[in-house]
Amino acid sequence: MKNKLPNFLIVGAAKSGTSSLHNYLNQHPDVFMPSYNDKGMKVKEPRFLIKDLVEKRLHNGVWTWEEYQDLFKGVREEKMIGESTVLYLYYYDEAIKNIKRYLSEDVKIIIMLRNPVDRAFSAYTHVARSIKENLSFENALEIENSRLLKDETLTPMVMYKDMGLYYNMVKAYLDNFNNVHVILYEDFQNNTEEVVQESLAFLGVLKRVNLDTVSRHNVGGKSWRIPFLKQFFMKDNLLKKGLRVVFSKFFRKNFRIFLESFLKEKAKPITPETKKDLLNNFKGDIEKLEKLLDIDLKNWKE
Repeated sequence: MKNKLPNFLIVGAAKSGTSSLHNYLNQHPDVFMPSYNDKGMKVKEPRFLIKDLVEKRLHNGVWTWEEYQDLFKGVREEKMIGESTVLYLYYYDEAIKNIKRYLSEDVKIIIMLRNPVDRAFSAYTHVARSIKENLSFENALEIENSRLLKDETLTPMVMYKDMGLYYNMVKAYLDNFNNVHVILYEDFQNNTEEVVQESLAFLGVLKRVNLDTVSRHNVGGKSWRIPFLKQFFMKDNLLKKGLRVVFSKFFRKNFRIFLESFLKEKAKPITPETKKDLLNNFKGDIEKLEKLLDIDLKNWKE
């Protein structure tokens, strides 16, 4: 029996609504998207098609062809089979090569793009929740170009500026695949139901069903009130080891959520000076993207 593998992919960009779109599409009875593997581990982002570039940097992922195939064992009669990995957009050369190698040149591609300034800051607040980012946003931007070279365990998400230079990424997918659907984050936010239905139509899934397009997934925008507490919560220590012995995983998870509601606050907004610098950095790329997609992105340049 022929393996059932993805015939569509959500390839990014990171922090542009891909988690929400994944969950909305996955509600449709004609769509299958894996969320967990056989071991019950969450694998919304398998990352298999770029494994050679990110396996050492990221803890979570599916690193063998056998495991990747297993993600789709649950497929029954679904017409469309997909997966979502936001780094497929950033590492487009490797991803495209392996899409053609392991899947097909006929795979449908969904790309979600967000104002690159907003995306960069959202990515920073996301990474800063962990011990992977202890710098200010401005300091992180200043040393961005050398960070991945100096630390092979650092997450690629710290490439806050580089990940927002969309033109070459999008062009590569348009040049290599016949079916590419580009969604703007702002449209997705303002007209969620309409954008989801357009995405289903792009996939060829025409049956109308009621979907929950209100819930938001992987929402960020918060930071730790006290840096020391972030280190305590994110790093392993004797107290945390002791709590694992005494309390169940379910209790620890819910207690942590309760504590974090007090220990985190809304992240401070980006400064006007930093926003201006980023706008200057992205302006040329945005203008090329406008011509490539024949769309107006003036709101991104304000």
